[in-house]
Amino acid sequence: MPERPADSPVRIIGSRELHQNLPAILRELERPETRYVLTVHGKPRAVLIGAEPFLKLLEEPEGSPSDAVVGLQLTALLGGRLDPATVERLERTLAESGNGKA
Repeated sequence: MPERPADSPVRIIGSRELHQNLPAILRELERPETRYVLTVHGKPRAVLIGAEPFLKLLEEPEGSPSDAVVGLQLTALLGGRLDPATVERLERTLAESGNGKA
């Protein structure tokens, strides 16, 4: 199973790892905070989340801390720049979850 930092619900995996560990990954995706960033040749191609968390994501316009972390990681991996509005939303989301410093 792909490793991840203890405090991060986001895992970055390659397509080969996805294929080899699909049953375990599907079980992990049942946890609402779990997200996978799927890469092909080291470039992000998709974000995997469970079906229930996806439905909740549609209901929450502000998103969750997991979604904020995925957004930050994808921006970095894709070589994008964080505009002030993105940074503000990330800070607000993390502060509201109790994980950030206001």
